Amino acid sequence: MNVLDRLFAERAASVRSGLSTAAAPEPGGMADPEGAAVPEGAPGVDRAAGPDGAVRPGGAAGPAGVAGPDGATGPGQVTVMVVMRRLDLGDLVHGALEFTGGLSPEEADIWYRNWTRTRFLLGNPHNLLGSPAVRTVGPGGHLAWLGPVDVARPPGLSRLLKPVTGRLPELPPNVHLPGERRGAPCEIRIACRGLTTAGYLIHLHHTLAEAVLLGKIDPRTPVRLVHVPDLDDESALSSAYARVHYGADGALRLYTFLA
Repeated sequence: MNVLDRLFAERAASVRSGLSTAAAPEPGGMADPEGAAVPEGAPGVDRAAGPDGAVRPGGAAGPAGVAGPDGATGPGQVTVMVVMRRLDLGDLVHGALEFTGGLSPEEADIWYRNWTRTRFLLGNPHNLLGSPAVRTVGPGGHLAWLGPVDVARPPGLSRLLKPVTGRLPELPPNVHLPGERRGAPCEIRIACRGLTTAGYLIHLHHTLAEAVLLGKIDPRTPVRLVHVPDLDDESALSSAYARVHYGADGALRLYTFLA
């Protein structure tokens, strides 16, 4: 078993256990959220197409009290929704960190056990101000976070908004985003070759969210994004957190890691 296969298998086991028992996976605990694919036979995970065309898990288990694909009873299926007016990296990073850091232990655990599933929808967050469903709004007002919500009972607005699609625009090689805490930034390297806008959002958002949930970074930490075409697989072994994911071609790829 190569390094990516091993890390992906560890990630699946961690999700099934939940945050209450999840020892931080060995260097490079893997995220596999919305937009990710799952190997055939992965325990407790079904397969479905994600917004960028890749295969993704439909959730670590079925609705509350209902047996999942492997026959085990698991948590209810939930998702988080992010309404986005335009791609703003500052709003995305700060909003994701603030939203995740503000979850209750129960919300964090069930979202984690649902592979931190997230949907990105096109819309104007300003139109949602005052709604009790909104948990966090990015500092620039370009993105808003709702949920976690029951997959079977999503907010009505989700039926009116279209999912984010399209090509990923050209991004600067380095982006520094200051946080509330002083000190050295947490550097996140992202492999961007071939990503759609939805794919980029998915990989970065789940990296931020799961790094917070697993205690790898503080939500107030400064962040530096480094965009590169590809990442060296071996770098996952020395990282505090890495994201391995099945792409549209069915092959595992290292998409992000905390340097």
